Amino acid sequence: MTSDCTISVLHDVLRVYDHRFLDLDRAHRDRLVDGTRRFLGEAGLSDDVRACLPASYRLRAFCIQHGLRDELERLIRDEVAGSPAGAVVVGGRVYAMYPYLRGVPRQDADITAEVGVEHRLDAAGWKDGRVRIAGYAIVERVETHRTAVDIVMRERRTGAEHRIAAESGDDGFEASVDPAVLGVGRWDAHVAATALGIGREARFGSVRDPGFKLDEAIRAVPEHGAEAWLYLTRGGHLALLVRTAPKPQPLRAKIRRRLGR
Repeated sequence: MTSDCTISVLHDVLRVYDHRFLDLDRAHRDRLVDGTRRFLGEAGLSDDVRACLPASYRLRAFCIQHGLRDELERLIRDEVAGSPAGAVVVGGRVYAMYPYLRGVPRQDADITAEVGVEHRLDAAGWKDGRVRIAGYAIVERVETHRTAVDIVMRERRTGAEHRIAAESGDDGFEASVDPAVLGVGRWDAHVAATALGIGREARFGSVRDPGFKLDEAIRAVPEHGAEAWLYLTRGGHLALLVRTAPKPQPLRAKIRRRLGR
């Protein structure tokens, strides 16, 4: 297949291979597959077209071109069921692993650009003047028992950042953030996970444990004459506001204000 075929048309052709394809009877499935194979042509996907498609579409095209109908149906069923294939890391690239698919070109199975962070915020609160954050984070689809997790606090206006290494265990991770180290600013929390040399980062907090409760009490930061407030943004992400604390009012002003009520 040449790059003359636009990506949008190819998306329209391949995107119907989902639950709708499984709902068709055998005769209609066969006709759809035969028509798609003629559309792909003997050469299949060109490198330019392949680079613009997600791995799931590239693998559908591979199965269709090579007449792997049972494998195609299994691929779609696994995706519909929410059971994606595992992955292997080779030379800094991540490749999807499908034991029932043979001869798949590496470029078709390459999911490096599609891999992100699977994460969950379990707890966020104050302990001994610091923010204790607990949760879970792994690099998507990369199976390993060793995942390093960092909490990255990034100041929204300046882009300054502080990286805090988390303590990881079987059930997740814990990290302690000192607002005195951060200083005044509005700090957004990110989670970074690294496994087998593959590192990914994402805003943190939008996915939370069902029992999650946020401690939104304002705490003093004596080192900077400031105060800190832990909160969730409109998008549901965890953030920490460190601001200059208001100066205490003189006793005479307090008395006058009360008498004036």
